[in-house]
Amino acid sequence: MEILISVIVPAYNEEKFIGLCLTNLINQDFNKKHYEIIVVNNASTDKTGQIAKKMGVKVIFEPKKGVSFALKKGFETAKADFIAIADADTIAPKDWLFNIYRAFKKDKSVVLIGNRTIHRPMFLLAFIAQFVLNFIGGYLLKLFSAYAMAFRKDAYQKAGGIDTRINFNGDIDLCLRLKKQGRVVFLYHNPIVVSSRHYRGIEGLKYSLKGPINTISLILFKKAPFFHFSDIRE
Repeated sequence: MEILISVIVPAYNEEKFIGLCLTNLINQDFNKKHYEIIVVNNASTDKTGQIAKKMGVKVIFEPKKGVSFALKKGFETAKADFIAIADADTIAPKDWLFNIYRAFKKDKSVVLIGNRTIHRPMFLLAFIAQFVLNFIGGYLLKLFSAYAMAFRKDAYQKAGGIDTRINFNGDIDLCLRLKKQGRVVFLYHNPIVVSSRHYRGIEGLKYSLKGPINTISLILFKKAPFFHFSDIRE
């Protein structure tokens, strides 16, 4: 039976989160034979890969650490015409894939889809980030974080693929190029829940400042001044 959607899950040392993420993806209200889940074990040193294999999903290894490298490996492995991304710390609603697939099939000019982000647990900086991601990024600019986006594989290829020279906000760079290939849709009523761990403490403040700076630089100069971001696994 034809695989319609490939779900890519980049994961670096995510043994605490990967199980719940995959449970929600495996239990989607979508024919199991019509989608594949590919976990890209990105140089993990913990049990991320073993946990994913035990849950029956496809696991591939990317030895070069960096989310852009992991995503590229996953996209190259994907069999379907439509590709969705879910971070290892995300929780997708049961109709997440169905809503994405329906939006693509409804309008063949749609090449990129974004989903609303909900941060958990919620605190001030996470709330601000959620507003920026959804209203400014999603509604106004149509620029989405990787875990909240899906696209047509042929449009991705025409756009030149993901640029591994850009690690922090490589997803934004990809969105900018995908937008030139066709129509973009923001599915506000198809939210995905993501951990707010990156916005905690001093490192969280740095993270929340680097992102907008990179985004503005990518829009204006097609360059991202920041490549690395902190590994926060808790």
